[in-house]
Amino acid sequence: MENVPPKLVEKTEEEDELSNISLRLLDFSDVDDFMVWATDDKVVQFCSWGTDTYASKEAAMNYIADVVIPHPWFRAICLDGRPIGAISVSPNRGNDSCRAEMGYVLGSNYWGRGIVTQAVKMAARSVFVEWPHLERLEALVDVENKGSQRVLEKSGFQREGVLRKYYFQKGRARDVVMFSLLSTDPLVNSFMYS
Repeated sequence: MENVPPKLVEKTEEEDELSNISLRLLDFSDVDDFMVWATDDKVVQFCSWGTDTYASKEAAMNYIADVVIPHPWFRAICLDGRPIGAISVSPNRGNDSCRAEMGYVLGSNYWGRGIVTQAVKMAARSVFVEWPHLERLEALVDVENKGSQRVLEKSGFQREGVLRKYYFQKGRARDVVMFSLLSTDPLVNSFMYS
């Protein structure tokens, strides 16, 4: 019997798609893509803005000019180079400069495919390298947003607890779950060098 080499394992569609994810700066040319997720009721239900906030292209352009471009770390989550969401990391100042807060949003057509999990890992890897003083990356998630909680857990973040009535959103005080990832966590080393 002749030796037959083992069949090469082909990438699954999901693995192939995840390899096409990138993070890049968001700019004015991305306004149409931005409008897709920024006006989607399913997406904005847990965001601090309402569906009418970016109902016009002009309002979205102002947001990009006033918030996105000057932001210290704001990136478009891209699939095959096209923005389908965004991720940001906001550093704390003063005595709390060792920590920063991460937030993200993704168009609902792309949910459940591992895209945000990949983007969170990519962003964490970048900020821990770019900001060597950073020791703690935090994320606050609405208690009802189970999908986002799973994203953070799969990305290596630790659930720390519920902050009751932590912020006011869409007319009522909301409970949030605090998650954190430390620069010393074992998982950080595994994805920092992979």
